[in-house]
Amino acid sequence: MSRRYIDFISAYCDTWCDRCAFTERCSHFAVTSALAMCDGNYDAAMELAIGPSRVPGGAPQKKLADRMAEALEGYEEPTEKELDEIGREIDERRERLKRHVLAETSYDYAVAARRWFDTHERGDGSVDAAIGEHAEVIRRDVFFIHVKIMRALNGRDEDPKGRFWKSRVQNDWNGSAKVALLSIARSERAWRAVADARHDQAATVLADQLAALRVAMNKEFPRAMQFRRPGFDDVRSGTR
Repeated sequence: MSRRYIDFISAYCDTWCDRCAFTERCSHFAVTSALAMCDGNYDAAMELAIGPSRVPGGAPQKKLADRMAEALEGYEEPTEKELDEIGREIDERRERLKRHVLAETSYDYAVAARRWFDTHERGDGSVDAAIGEHAEVIRRDVFFIHVKIMRALNGRDEDPKGRFWKSRVQNDWNGSAKVALLSIARSERAWRAVADARHDQAATVLADQLAALRVAMNKEFPRAMQFRRPGFDDVRSGTR
C-alpha cells in the first residue's frame, strides 16, 4: 500500500468523508472514488487507488487477482462441517448480543429518533432552517451509533481472552466503542440545540436517552476513550 495512506484509518471513522481532513490519506476513500471513475469495476478501482506503480522499463504489474492468489497460496479452505459450525456460532452470537442492554437501548433510540424526523420533516425531507445543521448531525449518527455499538459488542465477544488483540486498550472493540461514544456525544449536543431552538420536549428526551447510553457505554467499555484512532488521534497528523 502507498505510504501516503494511514493504515486502518477508515476502520474507526464516522464515514463523513466530505467533512474529513484525511481523505487524501484514506485508502477506503480512494477506492470508493476510483470505483466511480472505473464504472464499478472493483479490480480496476483497486489497481487505480492502491496498486503499486509500475517501474519505468520494468515488467508489467501482475493483476490484482494473481497477486491475491499468490498471497493465499497454501491456505486450506475450511470443510463444510467447519463452515456449518462457524455459521451456527455466528448466528448464536448475533441473537445473544441483540438482547444486550446496549444493543436494545441504541436500537430503541434509533427508532425513536427516526419517528421524530417522520413527524417534523417536510415533504422534501427538510426541516426548519434554524435546526438544519443539528438535524444533519443527528441523521448522520442515528443508525451509525447502533451499528458501532454492535461491532464493539461482537468484537469483544469473539475474543474475550485477548488471544488476537493483545492490548487491553488498542483493540477493535474499544476502537468501535470510542467512535460510538464520539457520535453519541455529538448527537446529544445536537438534540439539546434542537430542544432549545424549538422548545421541543421530545428532543430533550432523546438527548437524555443518549446521555444515559453514554454513561452505560463508558461503564461497559471503560478504556474505550483511551484508544488511539489511526490518524485522528495522532498528534503528528492532527485530531478530529
